[in-house]
Amino acid sequence: MSARAQYLEIRGQAFVTLEGAAECYRVEARWLEEVYAEGLLGRGERVAGSIAVPVSELDRLAAILRWHRHHGLDLDALSVLFGSE
Repeated sequence: MSARAQYLEIRGQAFVTLEGAAECYRVEARWLEEVYAEGLLGRGERVAGSIAVPVSELDRLAAILRWHRHHGLDLDALSVLFGSE
């Protein structure tokens, strides 16, 4: 893992940075930032210039990536399918 890919605990809850999630799922961090900005990854926290999202959102992220990669859905369609939280 790179120095930016990190898992951390905030208020007793496990979080992962968007860079860490991007590295794990082999996707560009910029795309995950767009997914996050659409409200599809729950409430995040700013940590040292990065955004961290709850680890509990990783299953949701995996589903979003499946629909994007295997079915070709773009961000607008994913927003309709998954709705923002």
